[in-house]
Amino acid sequence: MSFKVQLQRSGRCFDAETAETVLNAGLRQGYALPFGCRNGACGSCRVRLVEGKVEHAAPPRALSEAETSAGYVLMCLAHAHSDLTLDLHQPESLALLRPRTLPVRVAGHRALSDDVIELRVKLPRGEAFRWVPGQYVDFLLADGRRRSFSIANAQPADGTLGFHLRVTPGGFFTHYVQDDMPERAILRFEGPFGAFYVREDSARPVIMMAGGTGFSPIKAMLERQLARGLKRPFHLFWGARTSGDLYLHELASAWAQQHAGFRYTPVLSEREAGWSGETGFVHEAVLRAQPDLSGHEVYMAGPPVMVHAGKKAFVAAGLDADHLYYDSFDYAFETWPALG
Repeated sequence: MSFKVQLQRSGRCFDAETAETVLNAGLRQGYALPFGCRNGACGSCRVRLVEGKVEHAAPPRALSEAETSAGYVLMCLAHAHSDLTLDLHQPESLALLRPRTLPVRVAGHRALSDDVIELRVKLPRGEAFRWVPGQYVDFLLADGRRRSFSIANAQPADGTLGFHLRVTPGGFFTHYVQDDMPERAILRFEGPFGAFYVREDSARPVIMMAGGTGFSPIKAMLERQLARGLKRPFHLFWGARTSGDLYLHELASAWAQQHAGFRYTPVLSEREAGWSGETGFVHEAVLRAQPDLSGHEVYMAGPPVMVHAGKKAFVAAGLDADHLYYDSFDYAFETWPALG
């Protein structure tokens, strides 16, 4: 059985069979819908259901209770059981982007900290690769596996893209990049993916919360906003275990000194001799600085446990779920301290 799916803001419409997900239906008909994991874990395809009925093929684990109550569904799991009207916030620049597969040449890599490296890749000559800061790509490995990494710059510097890779035990791709990758190696990636980007049509003050290498997409997003001149206040909270894990602390500090509308608060989860800044869980530091989040906009990127804690705490502090955006790094389950 087929139903009509209307995208409220753009007026565009496509058909969806009950047997297929809303996401697959839209992609099949050439729509550049946002998506990521396609299994309900990341929340990239989150959309508000304005009218109609859907059933999820599995529990939408990326959605909090507040998001579900606000009417959000995941297009990658949702099957239409009536005509649908969806409220999908998607700027034209994102709507025009479609994932592509490209070969890229390694331009170099360097250590940013004890367990984070920066990988730089050069785009093919004459190829115009476009993305919205905050999006990511999938590196395609020879054995068919994929590894997702956020693009860490807003624009290609000398035709190169940067990525921040955490080297974890058993991390095949990151250890390859760090230890075995030949100079000028050829890699392949597909992208861009994701719907994590700054909503530039909003005037709300912005809080950004990064955990570990969650700083990577936040960095790209901030580079774009700072280059354009801040139109509203931005406050970045960056959580890490130790000061050494704040691998671009000097850059964030310099931004705070150079731009009146930007503030930066680093947060360590482990107490450290000589550290006079914030400690504890980063979402708690956000609430100490801003206990009432009504009227704000929040962007979070990093470990799922951090994102989950932030969702629950920030909505309880008055944040409207419509103004909460996130990129959950699934690999981080085992590398972030447990929340009690």
